[in-house]
Amino acid sequence: MNMRSDGYKTKIGQIIINYLELNKEKVVSVQDILSFIEENGEKTNITTVYRRLDKLIEEKKVISHSSEDGKKSLFQYIASDIDCTNHLHIQCTSCSKIFHLNCDDGKEFIEHIQKEHGIEIDLSKTILYGLCSNCKKNQ
Repeated sequence: MNMRSDGYKTKIGQIIINYLELNKEKVVSVQDILSFIEENGEKTNITTVYRRLDKLIEEKKVISHSSEDGKKSLFQYIASDIDCTNHLHIQCTSCSKIFHLNCDDGKEFIEHIQKEHGIEIDLSKTILYGLCSNCKKNQ
């Protein structure tokens, strides 16, 4: 349930979590969230949205990624049945869908980077980019 830090439910907070849950297969921007709030006849400001997102990240319900160009933050709802901090992600550069790479090959790649290159990968912030098979087919 969506709660403010002082324990009270907020309408804006619930709209934000609903939007994130509806779009859990892709990453969304703060502007996407603000637009959705306005489409639902509500008003808020960017600070409120960022504050709520920070709280959801702290609660491990949302993870944050950088956009492909690194100029803005993007957010993804973490479904309760997927542990998004233990595997790589790929985002389609066309449709923005997120694919979870929780296969053995991904694990081997992560282990290789750590063992051979001495780099500890932060999987909660790591995203690869590519073109999904659906978008490739439709080109």
